[in-house]
Amino acid sequence: MERFSLEGKTALVTGGSRGIGFAVARAFIEAGARVVIAARNEGQLAEAAAALGVNCIGLRCDVSDPGDIARLVARAWELGPLDVLVNNAGISPYYKRAELVSVEEFDAVVRVNLRGSYFASVEVARRMFEAGRGGSIINVSSVAGIMPLERQGVYAATKAGLHQLTKVMALEWAERGVRVNAIAPGWVETDLVDELFASRHGERLRADIPLGRLATPDDVAGAAVWLASDAASYVTGSVVVIDGGRQLR
Repeated sequence: MERFSLEGKTALVTGGSRGIGFAVARAFIEAGARVVIAARNEGQLAEAAAALGVNCIGLRCDVSDPGDIARLVARAWELGPLDVLVNNAGISPYYKRAELVSVEEFDAVVRVNLRGSYFASVEVARRMFEAGRGGSIINVSSVAGIMPLERQGVYAATKAGLHQLTKVMALEWAERGVRVNAIAPGWVETDLVDELFASRHGERLRADIPLGRLATPDDVAGAAVWLASDAASYVTGSVVVIDGGRQLR
């Protein structure tokens, strides 16, 4: 079990004030890590940091702004060199057919889901290179990046891009000891999908899951602990699917 310990490690989790990000931060702390969580909403951020306790610090960041990301990473690094980055911040606000998505809506999703993860990874990796310490970068993606989901075109495109980005960065950074992996959950019980599953589409979507239920954020957090730990020291460039068997349909 010691190989799964994160004792002595420091992690940064974007989108860490709620949902999957909060669950990952909590699991990291339980495994012994110190955690910095980042989010846009200062009220939610303060509340989440307080709930996570003394081994958690909250820092505001809008990951759609590369300048904000640079400031976040600099401040987080001052608290202690980072061993782990979890790119969890993401949005999925448009359950629309492709022809109904506006340019503004398209750009908003890309800026957060893909561009945000790209520049956060680069900022952290550069510092890891300079420190000569290696590390683990974990991208929280989606099964939508692997299989087509109706009315999720823009979201799915960003997640598919994130999978390829994961593999390219893993290939480029392996020799410097930085591992890059992705987690691809299926439907997870978060406020991002509450409205969708309460709609007329919800029953059909739930019926497509062989295990018969949505994932909980904790179902995803366990994989993140593994990828951040020494137990996954030979794992890089992988996309770990956590979908209750949804791809098997």
